Amino acid sequence: MSSRRKLLDLFETFLIDCDGVLWRGDKAIEGASRAVQVLQAHNKQVIFVSNNCTKTVDMFQHKFKTILNIDNIPSENIFMPAVSTAIYLKNKMNINTEKVFLIAQDAFKTTLEEHGIPSFGLGPVGIKQVHEWGDFEVDKSVKYVIVTYDPYYCHTKLTEAYLYIKENKAEFIAPDCDNFFAVSSTRKVPGSLSMQAGLSAVLEEKPRIMGKPDPLFFELIQKEHGEMNLSKTIMIGDNYNTDIKFGFNCGISTALVLTGNTKPEDIASFGGKQPDFVLGGLGDINDDLENKFHV
Repeated sequence: MSSRRKLLDLFETFLIDCDGVLWRGDKAIEGASRAVQVLQAHNKQVIFVSNNCTKTVDMFQHKFKTILNIDNIPSENIFMPAVSTAIYLKNKMNINTEKVFLIAQDAFKTTLEEHGIPSFGLGPVGIKQVHEWGDFEVDKSVKYVIVTYDPYYCHTKLTEAYLYIKENKAEFIAPDCDNFFAVSSTRKVPGSLSMQAGLSAVLEEKPRIMGKPDPLFFELIQKEHGEMNLSKTIMIGDNYNTDIKFGFNCGISTALVLTGNTKPEDIASFGGKQPDFVLGGLGDINDDLENKFHV
């Protein structure tokens, strides 16, 4: 590859992660806003793909406007596991006879409702002691169990989810499988995976993943946006285990940015396949591809 070419020249479709690429918390990452505007000016197809399950599309659009000063991001160009889960369920379930047990936050429930999918299970619950479960009546109409980050997660919710899956053969869905959430530049805390792992262990089965790095996420994006030219599509993100592996799994190019979860010293520890490009930040998309940016 010529070192004088730009990512802007090489690709037509840009799948871009949000947290750690565009912003950290409520602060814009330097160069991110300009990079998005450059992509728009060159008529690139830009789809923002986040594993964040705590926000609605409207909340994302608000962040684009208030943090990046960009107010023209169409809702269909923001894709996250709540949206992919809603699309998946809408095409599969019978909302008149089947129910969804949801372990998540308000935003996830709102997104499901916007797509016509009702659910229950949100919020704090009364704690059940172990001996009380013998008399628990399992609702046979519960056919889907969704587990993502829930601040009210507890043994009671885990047990109820377990019984629906075990006795009803309900489908176990994990919208995202993030092992950590970065809460500051120096600290990360256990993510959704910590809440799914216990259930997965006792069931001895893995959930269906609706976000990155599962290729089903990409299939659902393509159903909404049309087939993409894989050789002209790139995934840009800050997390090797979700963003970069997502690109690998989908057969598209990858660019790792160093403004979020991954630090330069982490790259050597990846082992196996490496990202196609390593960028200091999203703003580098319009720079010449010098050797320091290409793995």
